[in-house]
Amino acid sequence: MKIVDTKGFTCPQPLIMLKEALLETETGEELTVYTDNDTSLQNLLTYLRDQGVEPRVTTSGKVHTLVTGRPAASTVEASDPVAYCSTGPVNDDFVVCIKGELMGEGDPELGRTLMETFLDALKLQEKLPTHVILYNGGVKLATKTTPTCQSLAELEELGIRVMLCGACIDHYGLQYGIGVGMISNMIVITETLASAGHVVYP
Repeated sequence: MKIVDTKGFTCPQPLIMLKEALLETETGEELTVYTDNDTSLQNLLTYLRDQGVEPRVTTSGKVHTLVTGRPAASTVEASDPVAYCSTGPVNDDFVVCIKGELMGEGDPELGRTLMETFLDALKLQEKLPTHVILYNGGVKLATKTTPTCQSLAELEELGIRVMLCGACIDHYGLQYGIGVGMISNMIVITETLASAGHVVYP
């Protein structure tokens, strides 16, 4: 049985070492791979599965052991192990950014109803946003007299940060009418958007 010890190595080295070992493995021979990196483990598994084999995996302490058969030589030769290199988990956090009182364009009354429904539905999602950012006319959704104020408050109770553009509040003269959210500035808003996995604009 051929052994490939990738402990201490990070991507793409474990994948390259695996491909080289597979090309040297005889048909019917098993190959054992050791790794002490969780991300490398997932990369190695994805690579092997795409070659048409399902490795056996065991873990002892921090070391993962993969035992696999040899895929078809032509499949291994044509593969690009570097393409399977992922350096870490994908950031799937998202931010909702609202720039006006209405959702979409067209009939204002419909747009207002859609926005109210969207904020109500947002709290029911399995994956919640980290922030809801309101800027320009969107800050009006956080005023005490609007039905959306309660929806935003419920989102805050779920741990979602409702962030309001301070300059926008001043522009519309809403300093004393805001009923929910944290007043912020464009520097913090920009940093929040830049660090998000993705941004949703309803």
